[in-house]
Amino acid sequence: MGGNEGLRLLFDELQRLDYVIVGHKVVDGALRLERVNEFNELAVGVEDVQSPGRYSLVEGDFFRHGPDSPKKFLYPSELVLFKVSPDWSITSPDVKIDRTAFFGLKPCDLAAIKVLDRVLLNVDEFYTLYRENMAIIVENCTRPGNTCFCASMGTGPRARDSFDLAYTRLGDKLVMEAGSELGIRLLNALEVEPIDDVTYGDFVRVLNEAAEKARAGFEADNLPELLELKIASPVFREVAEKCLGCANCNMVCPTCFCFDVIDVPRVDGSAERVRVWDGCLNYTYAQVAGGHFRPDLWARYRHFVLHKFTYWMKQFGTYGCVGCGRCVTWCPVGIDLREAVLKLLRR
Repeated sequence: MGGNEGLRLLFDELQRLDYVIVGHKVVDGALRLERVNEFNELAVGVEDVQSPGRYSLVEGDFFRHGPDSPKKFLYPSELVLFKVSPDWSITSPDVKIDRTAFFGLKPCDLAAIKVLDRVLLNVDEFYTLYRENMAIIVENCTRPGNTCFCASMGTGPRARDSFDLAYTRLGDKLVMEAGSELGIRLLNALEVEPIDDVTYGDFVRVLNEAAEKARAGFEADNLPELLELKIASPVFREVAEKCLGCANCNMVCPTCFCFDVIDVPRVDGSAERVRVWDGCLNYTYAQVAGGHFRPDLWARYRHFVLHKFTYWMKQFGTYGCVGCGRCVTWCPVGIDLREAVLKLLRR
C-alpha cells in the first residue's frame, strides 16, 4: 500500500470509529503532540535535527519526535484534584475522557507507556481512565536521530507488542502489522495485501540497520548492578558541574512521574488543589519539613541517573529510561546521559 494514501485511509477509519486523534504537528518550529482534526494537519515534509542541547526542524521526509510524549495526555502537567467553594463544600471535577488514538508514535514512546503502566495503571484514576480509552498506532523508526539509543535499551526501533497497529515506511510502500483486535479490524477495513518476500526482506534489513544506529555504546545487561557499584563515583560531581538544576530532563522525560500538590486560592474565596509535575533535579524536590535530604546538585543528578537505570528495575522490574534521547536534546547545556553512563562504567 502506498504510504500517504494508506495513512490517510487509516486516519479516516479511526475518525469513523469516533476516535479523537493525537499526532505530531509543527508548532512554533518544533514537533508537538496535539489533537488533529484533519489528516493534513499532521507534520509532513520535515525532519528534526537533534544533538545535545540543540533541536531544529529542516526540510526532509522523516522525523523522530519533539519535547512532547504521551505523558502529556496520560499524566497532564496540571490536574485539578478537587475544588473548595466559599461555603467550604468540596467538589471533584467531572473528568470526561474521549476515545483517543495516538497516531504515529515512535516505539520509544510506546515503551514509555508500558513503563508508566507498571507505575500508574490501576493506581492513578485519571491515568487508568485515559489508558482504557486509548488506541496506539506506532510508526517504526527507520532513521534514528543523533540522540536516540532505543536499541541499547531494548525499546526500538521496531515495536514488538502492546500496540494496536504498527506501520513502517519503506520508500513509497507501507508495511502494516496488527497487534490487537482493533488492529485487525483496521487492516480489514483498509483491505491491505499480504507482504511479499522481497518487501519483507527490505523490512527486516532497514530495521536492523536502524538498530545499529540507535545505540549508546553500552548495553542494558547487568547495567543496574554495575551502576549501583559506582554510587560513590566522582563522575556524578564532574557531570553536575555543568548542570543548571533546571529539571528540563525531568519535564521532557516520557516516564518521569513525580509530582507536587499545590493549593491555589481564588479571589472569590474558593480554592483548588492541583497536582503539578515536579522533578528530582529541582532544589525544592527533596526539601521537607525537617530539612533537605539532597541539597547538593550532584546528589540530585546521581539520583536521576540511578533511578532510571537501577532503582526503577528494583521497584518495577523495568528500566525507567527508554532511550528516546529527549533529556539529551533538551538539556540547555548539552549534558549527554549516554556519556555520563559510559564514564561511570569505565572509571
